[in-house]
This record gives sequence, C-alpha cells and structure tokens, in this order.
Amino acid sequence: MKTTLSTILILFLTFSAFGNDGVYLTRGSVIYPTQETRISLDKEILSFTVRDRVGYVDIQFQFNNPESTDRKLLIGFQAPTAAGDVSDSLSNSNQISNFTIIQDGQILPYKLKAAECEDCELKDPKDFQFTQFDPGIFVFLFEITFKPGLNQINHSYNFPASGNVSMDEFYNYILTTGSKWADGKIKDLTVNIDMGQNQYFYVNDIFGQTANWSIIGTGKVTDEKFDYIDNDSCRMVRTLSGQVQIKVTDFKPTKNIEFGVVSRYSFTSYPVDYEKIRKGEIVSIGNLFLEADYSKEELRLLRNTIYAQYGYDFNSPDLKEYFSQFAWYMPNPNLTMEDIILIEKEKEFVDKILLSSD
Repeated sequence: MKTTLSTILILFLTFSAFGNDGVYLTRGSVIYPTQETRISLDKEILSFTVRDRVGYVDIQFQFNNPESTDRKLLIGFQAPTAAGDVSDSLSNSNQISNFTIIQDGQILPYKLKAAECEDCELKDPKDFQFTQFDPGIFVFLFEITFKPGLNQINHSYNFPASGNVSMDEFYNYILTTGSKWADGKIKDLTVNIDMGQNQYFYVNDIFGQTANWSIIGTGKVTDEKFDYIDNDSCRMVRTLSGQVQIKVTDFKPTKNIEFGVVSRYSFTSYPVDYEKIRKGEIVSIGNLFLEADYSKEELRLLRNTIYAQYGYDFNSPDLKEYFSQFAWYMPNPNLTMEDIILIEKEKEFVDKILLSSD
C-alpha cells in the first residue's frame, strides 16, 4: 500500500511562499497526529541555542495516554527542502542534522523518505530531483509506543539559519501543530531562546497576554516592538549573557514562532530604528561599512556605537544621552575599555573611522 503524508502522524514543518530575495532552509515543529482525540500534550519545553548561524533544538515532550493499554503510532518529521536563492544541490540536501528521538533512554530508529507534497507518495529521496522552483519535502519516519499515563519523549536536531533582504538570520518553529493533540492545546509550554552573548534579537509575540517573559541570565525584554510577520508584533530582546524564557499555560497555538537577528553587526538597524535613520536623527553602522560621507561627529557616534553595544558606560554626557535613547543600551559601570574584546571586523571598522577622522 502506498504511504502518503496525509495517512501518517507527522511532525509538521512548512515553508512560506518565497521570491528570489533570500535563502529559506528548514524549520521544526511539534509532533502531532492527524486525528488524535485521546492522547494530550501536557508539557513542552522547547529550547533553542543559536551559535554561528546554526540553530540547535532540544525539546522535552510529556504526553498523557489516558487509556489502560499501549498505543503504537507511526510518527513523521517533515522538513521542507531549501528554497529561495539556492542551488539544486542544496535543494536536494536534507538540512536537518543530528536528528534524534529518545524514549525511555533509548534512541528510536527512523527512515528518511521524501515526497513532492504533503499528500504525495513517500519514496526514496534518490527518486526525486528537487529545485528552488520545484521544492519537495524530506520526511523522517519512526514509531512511538505511548504507554498508559505520562510519556516522556526527547527530541533534538540542528539546522542552519535562513535569511532574506530584511533579516540577517532567522529561525522558525511550527507551533500550531500542538493544537492537534487532545483538548487542542499545550497545557504547559516553556520556550527558551539562547542567541549567545551580547545579542539583540526579535521574537514574534504569539503567546498572548498571560505569557510570562523573563531573562535567565543578564539582559532585558525591551519595550521595543515592530510589525514584521503577517502583522504580528515582534518583541526585541537584549541579552548580555543567558537567554529569554517564555512560559504560558493552557496555550492554544494559532500562530508559529519566528525569531532572529535584524542586523548581525548593528543593534541600530531597520526596521526597529528605520524612521530615526530616515530622518537623520541617528546613524547606523549597518554591516560595518562606511556607506556615505559622514561628518566627524557622525564618525564619532559610529565608532562609539561599537563600544555602546558591549555596554560601555560613557563619561561624555552627549554620548550617554545619545545612546540612552536605544532600548538595547545597557551601560555597565563596572566595564572598562580594556575589558572589551572586539572581533576582527569591528577592529577594522574602528580603524577605518579613525583614519577617516584625521
């Protein structure tokens, strides 16, 4: 009998329509059944760790099987092929790495299949030749036996960042599939996002007014917001170290998670400060290039923006006032200039400004 994605239980990944303005790789999701009414998703702890443009995902699921007998289900994890400005070779390469499902301390076996669409026949990936204009889907297939009562399932994988003309890097997680379990909700959801040290990033706010946002470590959830994804409001998060944590209970997901970095080298960037940049009220360092003829005062602001992003507490009143207008600025009175270790590209940028200022 032919197997299609519509006849199995799938861990559902999807991708949006795209144009030639970015590279869209892959994304992850909640395990979900197509017709499940008994087993509930009692808890999900979803942890993202991003390093060097790779997202490492660790998920702890807790399911409740109210029946007195075991239930064995065929599960799938669906990963779209790469799309956008990508080569055919990349389109035919599965972007999910280190895919692992663990139950009761045992790693579950899986088979990798592929399909042309969600309702299409699953075949060997070698049977297809995908392109950016004719994308497909990779599918990891495995079985899970849900014992009576609580079942702990651990899942991990990693995947590279996507990017487009507006965002340097972004990551997606399809959360709406959590509504496919019994009761149509995730009873207890925790989302942890660790982007690394000295970061300023956005998270689309899909969690509702009852959600609790906090920083585990040093940082803050700012008041800075912008509309980016289907008119969703995104919140800007500033971390010197640690991670943002979002907790919500009895959550009925209707939208999906996206988070990412607007500009890799500058915390002052479109779309957050676009109006101020356009009006000439602030200057942006962009991608660490001198993109115009700046005045000496502007060059001074550009150079010190680098140090402000590390949290340097300026003695000059005008610099202190200028950088205090930004939500990302967190001056550390204990930080000395000698404590700040610039990356090579930042050093080169500062040197160029010093030469231009002579």
